[in-house]
Amino acid sequence: MRAVALLSGGKDSTLAAHLAVEEGYELTHGLTVVPSDPESMMFHVPNADLGALVAQAMGLEPVRIRSGRDDEADIEEMARVLEGLDVDALVSGAIASRYQKERLDRLCEELGIEHEHPLWGMDPFEELELLVKRGFEVMIIGVSAAGMDESWLGRRIDEDFIEDIRRLYEKYRIHPAGEGGEYETLVLDAPLFERRIVLERVEKRWDGFSGELIVEEARLVPKRR
Repeated sequence: MRAVALLSGGKDSTLAAHLAVEEGYELTHGLTVVPSDPESMMFHVPNADLGALVAQAMGLEPVRIRSGRDDEADIEEMARVLEGLDVDALVSGAIASRYQKERLDRLCEELGIEHEHPLWGMDPFEELELLVKRGFEVMIIGVSAAGMDESWLGRRIDEDFIEDIRRLYEKYRIHPAGEGGEYETLVLDAPLFERRIVLERVEKRWDGFSGELIVEEARLVPKRR
């Protein structure tokens, strides 16, 4: 079954795409929505343009969408683009947000295609462990939560990260997968990547309470064999 992956560049959408391939889907395109609303609850905001680079790293044809107005217009533009693609399904990284999942469910139903969401309802710690087990290289590019200071920016998701997140969850009840915006991620390498992403120039922004890494330049390089 041919499918398009909704790719933000972050861990959820990239892992969902990989799991969909394992389930037998044939990914042909990587669809990236660059949110028109900087406070979007629907789409991943930080470094959203890099979703296209992740698509290229996976050997997919990148498709970029931005309406320039708001989430509703972005979804309308998604519908227009999806109608022009020869696909049977849309793969998304929805894990806990009903707001996101239900809107994508409705969009796919209207288009007559499946909405595949391999992460939906997954335990967030299970997701983090799966990323480490499968060899994903995931960088933290944004933090905005109690207990997270500037030193978290640039960290990789590994066993130490998971243990630190577990402590913050127990103390502050933050969402372990960052579903509440506690942290944002960028995938630099993964098992299905044909090439990996190297960051050439990054600007760090920190306001004393939250911050992000703005990727100003990145490129794809061959993977080591």
